[in-house]
Amino acid sequence: MMRNGKIFLFFLLVLTSIAFFTCNKEKAGEGIETSMYNGTSSHDVGTACLSCHNTGGSNIYWWSIAGTVYKPDETDLNPNSTIYLFTLANGGGTPAVVLPVDGKGNFYTSTLINYGSGLYPGVKSSSGETGYMPASTTNGDCNSCHIPLKRIIIN
Repeated sequence: MMRNGKIFLFFLLVLTSIAFFTCNKEKAGEGIETSMYNGTSSHDVGTACLSCHNTGGSNIYWWSIAGTVYKPDETDLNPNSTIYLFTLANGGGTPAVVLPVDGKGNFYTSTLINYGSGLYPGVKSSSGETGYMPASTTNGDCNSCHIPLKRIIIN
């Protein structure tokens, strides 16, 4: 009986060791991810994305910019638009960042963005309409300011 117990413990130890050394869990903040046109992996439309996806958060993706784009009714989402961060106001200068909006209306990236003294956001809908934020920003937590009645809107 003692021999069977030792054999069982040996196999349990071997299986635990295999599981330990083959399990490749990503650590928080180590994931690299960017939204893509027609993508459907995003969630929590309209919430402040960086409240969970932030440095120090437990999520594997820490966004440097994230938000949601709506149509003018402020209810319907505007998927497959494009977000720009320009070096000058009203689409001037060069686009420092070009980011696709996914199929759910969300945009995000874990790629680091150098905001410097500020970049000027713009959005272009899939139908070609373009709009610009009049002020620069150094913060990529778009849905923290663009709350209901102040949403990112494009037709």
